[in-house]
Order: sequence, then structure tokens, then C-alpha cells
Amino acid sequence: MNSGSMSSLQRILIIVATSILLPAVLVIGFVFREVSLGQIREVERQAQEAADLMVVLADSRAQADITALRVLSQSRYFASGDIDGGAARAQDTINLVPGWMAVTLSNSLTGEVVFRTAQTDTTSSGSALQSTLLIQSESGFGGIERGGPQCPCLYLRVPVASLPRLGLTAVVDPQFYQEMLMERLPAGAVAAFVDRSGNFIARSVNYDERVGTPATQFVRDAVVRGGRGVYQGTTYEGLTNYTAYTTSTLTGWSAHVAINNTLFDKPRSRANAALILGSMAAILIGAALFSYVLRDIAARGLEDRRILEFQKAEAVQQFTVTVVHDFRNIASAVQSGLNMIVRQTKEPATLKYAQMIAEVMERGLRLTNRLLSFVRHRSSEVEDIDIGDLLRETKYLLEQAAGQHVQVRIGLLEDTATVRANRDQLELALVNLVANARDAMDGKGVIDVRATVNEDEVSISVADTGPGIPLDLRTKVLQPFFTTKPEGKGTGLGMAQVAEMIRDAGGRVTIGETNGHGALITLYLKR
Repeated sequence: MNSGSMSSLQRILIIVATSILLPAVLVIGFVFREVSLGQIREVERQAQEAADLMVVLADSRAQADITALRVLSQSRYFASGDIDGGAARAQDTINLVPGWMAVTLSNSLTGEVVFRTAQTDTTSSGSALQSTLLIQSESGFGGIERGGPQCPCLYLRVPVASLPRLGLTAVVDPQFYQEMLMERLPAGAVAAFVDRSGNFIARSVNYDERVGTPATQFVRDAVVRGGRGVYQGTTYEGLTNYTAYTTSTLTGWSAHVAINNTLFDKPRSRANAALILGSMAAILIGAALFSYVLRDIAARGLEDRRILEFQKAEAVQQFTVTVVHDFRNIASAVQSGLNMIVRQTKEPATLKYAQMIAEVMERGLRLTNRLLSFVRHRSSEVEDIDIGDLLRETKYLLEQAAGQHVQVRIGLLEDTATVRANRDQLELALVNLVANARDAMDGKGVIDVRATVNEDEVSISVADTGPGIPLDLRTKVLQPFFTTKPEGKGTGLGMAQVAEMIRDAGGRVTIGETNGHGALITLYLKR
């Protein structure tokens, strides 16, 4: 009888235990599956971020090169029709800008060469250029070519406004992009950088053999799709892979980071095995393991979010440092040109304009130094600043930040008003506010910058004719990395930088609206 009673009790316990543990088995199996799939997503995310960063760095270098080429195209020699002088200036630019191998002035329609300057010589020719990329490129950023003088090479092209139908083309060494790719190559990955036609600009494997040649059909199909994403394919070396890619909206070039299939297939196998092993282990582990897994997932999710924010901040810092570095290279080239102008001319008007340009370049360098201080969290020195003088001296910068279709009205003070702050920080804060106002108005409208003196404060207000800032966002916009702009259009650091500057100076920031419902942002500083 006791034996029968024990058997019944055992059956009841088994039924009850099975009923309790069956949901736990399913949940545990699902959790382990999600963890394994999360590893796949993490590998995919890292590859995608690597591709994104490569495009950002490549864009900054390409933009620096195209800017230098535009500066050359606006030389006074071309403006006056002095082709020989323009050729000499092009030769100087080649020596100043790293990576430039040659500059060509040619007819945009026929390809006829007016002159070609290289590292050591200048030649004139009436023959047509052989590069179809050079003639057909409309964006200014050409493609990679393997053959020809100074090649493999990239082409960048800008028109010369003062010489109809003529354009300047820079022949650039792609080695910079190869070094950039190798420095940021994820462990175990094969990566490449290709132009709009799907030809290799840089590649982590067999670069010397592959540069300037077509990539695989998988890569070219992704180039046609554009944007960013992940596709499955096979490299020339036979590596079956999943590849994350990002296409530059500036140049049309794209970065591709291929990850071996095993980094995806093994986690999938573990995900399937987890369902089977989880069913067997659940009977022994029970509800205690289920509770532990839930806590572990919550902790893992929190840590992932912290890591994501850290990586985002690190990427912004790295991008900022790269942009500042390239800007300094450009500024160095411009300052060298100004020094040459000062030495070679005795015309008072020319010297006056050269001095004005030098002052603007110096102000730009101070702004970039402040940007570095912000991303590296370095404090800056403060000084006594006359607000009236500040607004007069930054008027040109603010107009440039606003763009040609936005009117900037500066309200100058009649009396002297002095505050104690960091001048570079305050200038950069005003530039950021004007740039944000411009974006809010879609590049058209009016921006009023006015200073007002109170008993113990000086306020500087920036008002626009845009849609304004909603009440629920007025505190959030001052937080780092918060932005209302579309993805890829803003970092969320501009307003945070303004707020930090005002806090460092012992002031405050308010956000309101104008009578026309535009945004009104006011900076209050102690006199």
C-alpha cells in the first residue's frame, strides 16, 4: 500500500514538475537562441560600423582634396587668364598637398589638355585625355584607374569658373585609402574600398594585384543598390562570407567589410543546440536557472547600451580629429599661398585682402582647436571679451555659416559690454547656433543675432524664421548626441557644445520662440 501511494505521489510530482518546467524549457531554449543570434548581430554591427567609419574617414579626405582643388581653381591666375601662372600655382599645390601626383587643365567636353603638371614637370598638349572617368564624372569625384601616368590613381575634378568649359583635375594616390583601410580592419575580416563602378580603390588582400580592377559581382551588385546593408557572397580567394557595406553620399564610393561565414554559422548551430540541451538541462536546473538567465540578459542589455554610447562617442571623436587634421592641412596650403602673395606683391589692395584672408584662416584654426578641446574634454582659458567687438569680428563667419540664401542681421551694441569667457568657445557657440537655425529653415530665411545689456548680465540672442523647437524637446536638445535631424545629418553635439561653453563661463541658456514662432535661443553671460 505504501508502495502504491509512493508511485501515485511520484506521478503527481512528475506531472506537476513537467507542467512547471515545460514553459521554462521553452523560455531557456529561446533565450540561449537569442544570445547566439545576438552574437551574429554583434559581429554584423561591428562590421557595419567599420564600413561606416571607413566611409566617414574617406569622405573627409576626399572633401579636403576637392576643397584644395576648388581653392586652386579660384586662383587669381585663372581669373586673369594667365594659364602659365595657373600651371605654376598647380605645381606648388602638388608639392603642398599630400598624395597629389598631378594636376590637369582640360576641356570638359572634348578632353583636350591645356596643361598637365606632375611632381617634377609641366607640359602642354592638345591631345584628348584617355580617361573616360575624367571626362564623364559629374560629381567632381571620379574613379580609380590602374593604367596611365602616375597610376593607379584617383581623379577629382572641378570647373574653373573664369574659364568656360575648362576644368581642373587632380590625380591622387590611392595609397591613403589603402592605409586607412588596413589600420581599421576588423580582426579576421577581408575589406575593400571601391569606386562607383565597383573597381577596387583599396583592398586588404592582394592590393597591388587588385587595385584598379573590378570587384566581384556580389560587390558590384551592392554598388548598384547603394545605401548600406549586409549581403552574402564569395571573395576572389574563395572565402564565403557575409559582407557589410556602406555607400558614401558624397563620392559614391563604398566600403565593404567581409566576415567569414563561420562567425555566423557557428552561433546558428549553437542556437539550435541550445533548444535541445535546454530541454534536458531544464529538468535539473528548474526555475532557479530561469530567473538567473533573465537577470543576466538584463545586465547584458544594459552593458551593451553603455558600450554602444561609448563607441558612438569614440567614433565622433575620431571623426572630429580627422576632420580637424585635414582642415589644418588645407589651412597650411592656404597660408603658404598667402605668404607667397605677400612676398611677391607690393599692391596695397592685394596686401589688405591677403591680411583679411589670413585673419579668417586664423579664426578658423581657433575654432578647430576649440572643437578638439570639446571632444577631448579639455578646459580652455578665459579672457575679457567686448561683445560688440566680438559680433563685428564674427559677422563674416556667421554669414558663411548661414549660407547665401539666408540673411544674417547683426544687432550691434551702442555701449561697451564686457564678459569673461573663452573667446574661441563663444565664437564656436554662435556659429553652431546660426548653422542650426539655417538647417531648421532649410537654408532660406532670416537670422537675427542681437546683444542686450542688463544690469549684471549680457544676453546674446539668435532668432530665426524657422518652425521653432517644440516645448518637449527644449531641454533634450542641449543633451549630447540628441538630434532632430535625419540619420547621418547631425551628430547631436552642436547644442551640447553651446551649453557646455555657457556653463564653463558661469552663464545659462534659454530656449523660446519669436513672435513668428521661430526658434529663439539666448545666451546669458555675467558682465
